[in-house]
Amino acid sequence: MKYLLSFSIAIFFIFINCKSKSIEPLQADIDAIVKHWLPDKRVGICNFNLVPTNKSEVVIKGESLYPGSKAEVLDFLRGKGISIIDSVVILPDTVRFEKNWGLVTLSVANMRTKPAHSSEMVSQAIMGTPVRILKEIEGWTLIQTPDLYIGWTNRSAIHPMTRSDINEWRSSERLIYTGTDGSIKGENPDNTIISDLVAGALVVKKSVSSKFAVIALPDGRTGVIQKVNWTDFNKWKDTVSLKTDLMISTGKKFMGFPYLWGGTSSKGMDCSGFVKTVCFLNGVILERDASQQVNHGTEVDLSGGTGKLIKGDLLFFGSRQPYRVNHVGLYIGNSEVLHESGSVHINSLEKGKSNYNEELASNLVAARRIIGKFPEKGYWPLKNHNWY
Repeated sequence: MKYLLSFSIAIFFIFINCKSKSIEPLQADIDAIVKHWLPDKRVGICNFNLVPTNKSEVVIKGESLYPGSKAEVLDFLRGKGISIIDSVVILPDTVRFEKNWGLVTLSVANMRTKPAHSSEMVSQAIMGTPVRILKEIEGWTLIQTPDLYIGWTNRSAIHPMTRSDINEWRSSERLIYTGTDGSIKGENPDNTIISDLVAGALVVKKSVSSKFAVIALPDGRTGVIQKVNWTDFNKWKDTVSLKTDLMISTGKKFMGFPYLWGGTSSKGMDCSGFVKTVCFLNGVILERDASQQVNHGTEVDLSGGTGKLIKGDLLFFGSRQPYRVNHVGLYIGNSEVLHESGSVHINSLEKGKSNYNEELASNLVAARRIIGKFPEKGYWPLKNHNWY
């Protein structure tokens, strides 16, 4: 009996192994469909996996932000005459969670690759940023920010909202903070600070006086702010735009601010986070990473050096063979670049200057002019972004 049982188990695993091998070509075709729908995993979710069963059917598991991707994969499998058990989840998971929108409640919400504090920080979202809530796991929330970047953050950092709630917020009177750092005090008599602030924070205006305003934080708490460095968001976003001098003056506000891998706030920034913050404070949401940012704007010819550059152009650094971008800075004229590397500072690309940086000069691989660019995916003027 023992040998019969062992033989049956062996036959079962041989059967499963053969089934697995038979679906490998199908999985490769499905992976090609996924790559078409999601060429960049930083800004989306799309994965499908075939699992053989001991019957004449397969289970398809996975998650996707794109209903059309699931439909294409299922049609492909049915076209092959395959019987399917569908276990794919379309995100956001509206079956389990009604509140699929949210606002960042903290001055800065750190975003990580996995739902763990030990996981790499890849980006940040600042107070008042509208986000999509994709799913939740044990105190962690997977969010997508307006630049479409995806990451895990603490559930307590996000105030969940229904679609009706977020629409009400979008129609409210809001204020944007244009200083580099600050605080919000409570309405209590001792004026206890209830939150710190970073550049670009958004709150709802409740009432104003000559010097102060009563505001509502995204989680409903109320506080008091001095009106210095605050401006009406709705008017601001409809009029602000990228301009040479404003980009440079905004960037110089952060001179000396420390480097932080994954940072996109005035608490600390990496190179692309610095450029992204400068653009946001001038009314444009730019993609998160340098390797994404280089895909936007008009290419500027560097074959003759920096002569064709204008102030406000983005400079990209990396390697030419193989082509790779891993650093970005803001051109400010006179062969100088304002960038975040250790701290926000200025280096020259011209040999002989006291602030010349040979590594930067030798690794300059591309330049893009984003001033005056038309809106597109990855480059959104705030007035055109429907999340706001």
